[in-house]
Amino acid sequence: MSSQAPKTTYHLYTFYSSSCAARIRIAFNLKNLTYVPHYLDMAKDDHESEEYRKLNPSASIPTLIVQTEGQEEFKICQSVAILEYLEELHPTPALLPSPSAPLARARVRELAYIITSDIFPPTNSRVAQMVKGVRGERDDAISFVHAIMRKGFTAYESMLSTYFPDGPYSAGETVTLADVVLIPQVEQARFYRLDFSAWPLLSGVIARLEALDAFKRAGWRAQGDTPEKDRVAV
Repeated sequence: MSSQAPKTTYHLYTFYSSSCAARIRIAFNLKNLTYVPHYLDMAKDDHESEEYRKLNPSASIPTLIVQTEGQEEFKICQSVAILEYLEELHPTPALLPSPSAPLARARVRELAYIITSDIFPPTNSRVAQMVKGVRGERDDAISFVHAIMRKGFTAYESMLSTYFPDGPYSAGETVTLADVVLIPQVEQARFYRLDFSAWPLLSGVIARLEALDAFKRAGWRAQGDTPEKDRVAV
């Protein structure tokens, strides 16, 4: 009798410039896992289609489909839930400190939640468009997004200064879930031309992370659905 574990295939519904999808792409790369990409064009509202809503009622990206031989297929629709699932199922290399270090794990989550709870929800494109729509002024949306991001990144810088001033990454010597969610948010901030010069520790962490292959390959310029004019080889 074969003791080989049943094969699992991951299907990821993604969009090249989705920061939430980028989180999952980074995690897959860091954990040396493969996935089958399914590209949705958010610019054409593919994610709003009736067919996709049956898959993901929130009409959000990403969605992960997990297919394991001999088992029932299932889906996970929220990026943080997907990240936690991958971490629990594939704990090596770890993106959270050991369970025997609960405070260290909490510090990583504190940093990650600044991004996923404080910064991203009010600055995503849906909300920014609503802010713009109040008076029809794009500058309103930009000012709103900048204010939220500055507050969040200032808090992040303060956390780095207090707990991890020597880096090299957000929570010390190893890449963690905090880093996984940080870089996609940075890419979104650059879209709004946010200046990062006020946060030197954060800027150093960003530079070191963006030099890593796992982050390069997950970037918005390196995806299969990236427009040709923006695509770069990694």
